[in-house]
Amino acid sequence: MYLTPTEEERLRVFAAAELARRTLARGLDLSAPEAVAIVCDEMHLAARAGSTYEEVLEAGRGAVPAERLIRGVAELVPEIRLEVLLDEGSRLVVLRDPWGSA
Repeated sequence: MYLTPTEEERLRVFAAAELARRTLARGLDLSAPEAVAIVCDEMHLAARAGSTYEEVLEAGRGAVPAERLIRGVAELVPEIRLEVLLDEGSRLVVLRDPWGSA
């Protein structure tokens, strides 16, 4: 099977997000890479489902509650940048302050 670089990246995001979801299921708080992976995965899924740019941002913002992060993670990640495929084409989504003001 041949995957394009974009498809390979999407697969890596999915795998990291699934590992992070297992961490959450065990009752543990998330590190920065784990939290970012879930946010990115949810934004990819929203875009795939036909959401608008603003809806993709909201999907990312609601993906991981701030109280499920290891202390300091919210301050460590001021924004998340992700390229998603929307109905109108590929767009860069910039989610600023993903967990609210630290």
